[in-house]
Amino acid sequence: MENLILTDPMVKPENVVLENALGKNYKLFTEFANKISEKNILLEWNYYNDGKSWLCKLLKKKKNYGWLSVWNTGFKVTFYFAEKVIDGVYKLDIDDEIKKTARETKSVGKSHAVIILIKNKKRLNDVIKILEYKMNLK
Repeated sequence: MENLILTDPMVKPENVVLENALGKNYKLFTEFANKISEKNILLEWNYYNDGKSWLCKLLKKKKNYGWLSVWNTGFKVTFYFAEKVIDGVYKLDIDDEIKKTARETKSVGKSHAVIILIKNKKRLNDVIKILEYKMNLK
C-alpha cells in the first residue's frame, strides 16, 4: 500500500529531507528536477492542511503545469487535462500503462487526471513528453 511520506508541516521538503524520503529514487528525482528546470519550470513546495501533506507545484511564471507528491514507493507527478485535450495524451508515444491508468482514473469535475509514478528512466521520459504536450496547449 502506498502512503504519502511528507506529512510533517514543520519539516520542509529540502534536498536532505527529499533524499531521505526517496532513498534510491532520489537520483531520478534530481534528474527530473534538472530536466524541468531546463524548461524554466520551478518546483514550489507548499503544505496543504486539507490533505495533511506537502505537495509541489510545477510552475512556469504563474502557470501550474502539474503536481508532485512523495510516496513510500517513490514520487508521482499528476497532470490535469480538460476533456477536449485529454485525447492528445493518448496519442503520445508513452507507456500504454500510463494511458490505461489515465482512462480508468475518475474525472475530477471536468478535468482528467494523469498520474504517473516515476519508477525508472523510461517513466521519467514519458512524464517529460506529457509535460511538453501540456506546455504546448493554448
